[in-house]
Amino acid sequence: MIINQWYVAADSTEVTAAAPAKVRLCGLDFTLFRDAAGRAHCISDVCVHRGASLGEGRMEKGCVECPYHGWQFDGAGNVVRIPSLPAETPIPKRARVDSYPVIERYGWIWVFLGDLPEAERPPLPDFPEYADTANWRTIRGDWHWRANYARIVENGLDFSHAPFVHPSFGDRDRAEIHDFEIEQDAWSARAKVTYIPPLPRGIWKLMRKERTPVQAQPSFHLSGATMRLDVWLTSSWHMVIFDVNTPVDETRTHTRWIMARNFFRHPLFDGDSRRRTLKIFAQDTQIVEKICPEIVPTDLREELSVKSDGLMNAFRQRRRELIERGWAIDVDMLRHHIDGKRALVIPSPARRESQGRNFVLKTVPLLPPRAEIALQSAAQ
Repeated sequence: MIINQWYVAADSTEVTAAAPAKVRLCGLDFTLFRDAAGRAHCISDVCVHRGASLGEGRMEKGCVECPYHGWQFDGAGNVVRIPSLPAETPIPKRARVDSYPVIERYGWIWVFLGDLPEAERPPLPDFPEYADTANWRTIRGDWHWRANYARIVENGLDFSHAPFVHPSFGDRDRAEIHDFEIEQDAWSARAKVTYIPPLPRGIWKLMRKERTPVQAQPSFHLSGATMRLDVWLTSSWHMVIFDVNTPVDETRTHTRWIMARNFFRHPLFDGDSRRRTLKIFAQDTQIVEKICPEIVPTDLREELSVKSDGLMNAFRQRRRELIERGWAIDVDMLRHHIDGKRALVIPSPARRESQGRNFVLKTVPLLPPRAEIALQSAAQ
């Protein structure tokens, strides 16, 4: 799991001004809520007073009230009221929790878990079809996996598994993946391939009467651990599956998905689209939840790759670059600390701005950056 990244923490509709919502991301708990103006906020869930869960509290005048002693926290993570102190008593400077940047987009709450200043944060992925309601019909849902989020993203980028895991999509007797080019930038990559599908059945006979080739373009964006799959069923009929993959912890993932189509746009066809989308997730789950090892290796040599794995390898290389910057959580050390012994948090931008002053809780342990590893090896 990697910090200084955007992750989707909830659907927008799940976060209200009526009550705080507790969510788990990257093995830690956070509290989501809306202030009196309706703006969404995300703060660390652990009260710095006596460790109560803020997400189990209540809303009071746009602030989260701790259920234990009534301390009230605003959207910036600052304590604005301590009921046990007389009104004229100054609130301690350390009476604060980490607060994280929030963006609402595509009907989701995106939270930046890290301490980078705004100018250095990665962008969010584009999804222009979502707003183009005149030409696109969308449906949405979610899926829960007992699997590592990076394995799930890789599965979506895997060209060659479709004929064997998804029989309705590919033909196992014509499974060759011919040459393709990978287009990439600092945060994303994509590649287009052609499949020979099986004979169409059901309502899909209205679209393809023969085994005409189908073009597909899987892509990833590091923000949100986003996987996007574009499928051109005909020259004009285009379908998109856009999903974000949030690590609940190292081996559990919450996927939220949106399926968009520019054909059969009447709601009457939503049920068929939903069934087909969920069937794909169910078929993948049977494989992905049993992969060994559960965690994606950072060294490409630990699993054998062939040319058709190029897009997956591009994803691994991008993730490795972030890990080598020193942004990967040391999961073993994290478990050691938080196993009933200590509350930890992911560092926030305000913590960096203050150089860590006036914060009570310690930050999560991170794996050392590559330069530091090289120095340690040289010293040995």
